[in-house]
Amino acid sequence: MEKNKVEISVGNQKYTIISTEAPEDIKALASTVDKKLSALMGQSSRLSLTEALVLVSLDIANELKAQESTVKKLRGEMADYLEDAEKAMMERDKYKRELDRIKGKK
Repeated sequence: MEKNKVEISVGNQKYTIISTEAPEDIKALASTVDKKLSALMGQSSRLSLTEALVLVSLDIANELKAQESTVKKLRGEMADYLEDAEKAMMERDKYKRELDRIKGKK
């Protein structure tokens, strides 16, 4: 896989990222972090850049954890729906065979 070299800016600091991810994806992630960082730094001028980046990282990790929980829940619901659909198809097939049997007697 081809590696891309991407220049980003977070907290008025320039960084060079080398990744196999698409450059626009890396830039979008950097933009998200930068926006969260700017908002946090705007709330508290006493935070250092490092402290603020740690807090932003924890916030993003918490969001990821919540989304993973949601995905797990949705996968469980989907499995239940698929099981219900399979049961419904089996029941449909049973009634279809019964209908065919009744039609065959006439």
